Amino acid sequence: MLSEKPPARGVLKDLVFLAIPLAATVLAGVIVLSGRAAGFSTGVATGGVDVVTALATSCVLIFGVLYGLKHHPRRIANLLVLTFTLVGTISGLVLLKILFEASGVFPALFLLAIPLGYLGVRWSFLAYLGSLSRRRTSFLLVASSTLLGTLIGASFPAVFTMVFLAGLAIMDFLVVETDFLARLIGSRNYDSVTSVTTLPLETSFVGIGDFLAYSMLVAMSLQLIGIYGAIETIVLILVGALVTLQITRMRSKTAGLLIPVGLGLIPVILAL
Repeated sequence: MLSEKPPARGVLKDLVFLAIPLAATVLAGVIVLSGRAAGFSTGVATGGVDVVTALATSCVLIFGVLYGLKHHPRRIANLLVLTFTLVGTISGLVLLKILFEASGVFPALFLLAIPLGYLGVRWSFLAYLGSLSRRRTSFLLVASSTLLGTLIGASFPAVFTMVFLAGLAIMDFLVVETDFLARLIGSRNYDSVTSVTTLPLETSFVGIGDFLAYSMLVAMSLQLIGIYGAIETIVLILVGALVTLQITRMRSKTAGLLIPVGLGLIPVILAL
């Protein structure tokens, strides 16, 4: 998280902004789990996924992204956002398919989702080209984070998600505290990259990866514990976000995952 140092009253608005997609994650997660209980597949193959796979996947993705950012920072950042929003659009279509199947809706009615898919793809490329308004871009990024995070958190084994989130939180902390990314690509390129990959709130900027991680965590909690467990996780994430926002106001920037994810994992760990 990066701070803009505005009045403290904006913190409440930020928490509401964070809470809305988390509440949507619960709703979307219920759709996924209800569909799975009825025998409908999400289309995500998770049978062979384990801790080793999680670690290997995380390392490959991290090193690949860092290598690309070092040589073509702005281009790679734009491509990452484009890929992210396209995958988020696909995730939304998968959720709609599960909802229609679980509801017993006539299959042909799924064609009604095509305009939504087209809109998601169109907005994704407009955002990539810089032709989409900031408000629509923010909505697209938050929606993509929520949908993709829900699908991953509700579909993959809990151990995989926990290892992935823990690794992501630790990496986020190390990168922020050591200023690693700014030193890797230069301060000017760093500002350019963060302008693409973060969303402006009232009191700070939050990375799209933070929204993704929070949604994954809530969906995983829903899968393991149920709705009440997911609500507990949301409350703990928001408490962690509040602490992080307060620290950010004093330090100008703080890792946005370590405290919220650390607190949010407590119900999940106790449930294992």
